[in-house]
Amino acid sequence: MVTEAKHARAIRSQSEAMGSALGWLSCRFHGRWVELVHFNGLEHLWLRPTAPRETSHMRMVVLYLHGGGFSILSPRMYISLGVSLASAIEEELDEDKSTRGRRQVDVFLANYRKAPEHCYPTQPEDAVASYKYLLGHEGLAPSQIILAGDSAGGGLVMSALLRIRDAKPADLPLAATLLSPACDLTGDEPEAPHCFLSPKLCISVCKVFHSNTEDRSTWGDSSSVHCDLSGLPPVFVQIGGLDYLHQHATRLEAKARADGATNWQLDVHEDLPHVFSIFPTFILPYAQVGVRRMAAFAARRLQTAQAEQEESTTACSSDDEQKADRAAIAA
Repeated sequence: MVTEAKHARAIRSQSEAMGSALGWLSCRFHGRWVELVHFNGLEHLWLRPTAPRETSHMRMVVLYLHGGGFSILSPRMYISLGVSLASAIEEELDEDKSTRGRRQVDVFLANYRKAPEHCYPTQPEDAVASYKYLLGHEGLAPSQIILAGDSAGGGLVMSALLRIRDAKPADLPLAATLLSPACDLTGDEPEAPHCFLSPKLCISVCKVFHSNTEDRSTWGDSSSVHCDLSGLPPVFVQIGGLDYLHQHATRLEAKARADGATNWQLDVHEDLPHVFSIFPTFILPYAQVGVRRMAAFAARRLQTAQAEQEESTTACSSDDEQKADRAAIAA
């Protein structure tokens, strides 16, 4: 079905309608609102708090790249997840007295051009364009941004990280979160009878995303598990034990360790399906556990970065004082 553009467009339209309805309810519950942004010929969504925040508030942004086989679904389908994640991160930060009352977490639901109308490398290029938008237009520092994505979106997060690292390592974000990432074009996944993903579906998705999956030399960062993963920021990888893409996550984390990474975290949930954390809690209550795990990781990374920045500032102040004292003595 996803191999034909008319079917893919129909599913995208349906996901927009459903996501808008569910998202409206979630926004009311969590005190958020949706702001539309257009650039790169696409509609993107900001999820912001309805209550005005003071300019002194620490700001963090989660740039989220949605899944859907690179071809279906839309950012609107992820409004509910986005507001839940933002609220959960703020709650985690509230438990730290040093950040209480001084935090604001926004979520940017980024869009990208879809297959089959557009093939690789269009999607990773659009992902990087969204990140540059946050740095340029919003004036955010890389240390204020966490990249996140599920399934195909998780694969795009990895592609974006690799491209940013290769182009300008100083621009790498604070961290990244991957939910059931699709990051391996090998196509040798074992059967997963209790997962809604099937081998036939995944093979079709890969073929519409990448025009030449048979030639490994053309894979590039579309199959990040086969790339050099050194020099990346901390990455949180969440996967369900029943997920058809379980092997993608475990291989990716193992490859990162082999490449010298010590700051990755693999979060495995037994007896859970593909991207279980994105399910509405009225369908799968356990989804909230997955969201809380993601939020805890994000909060820890932000707290660590803040502590390091304060230590650096203190050290610089001490050096300046010592220089001033030496100058006074010399005079």
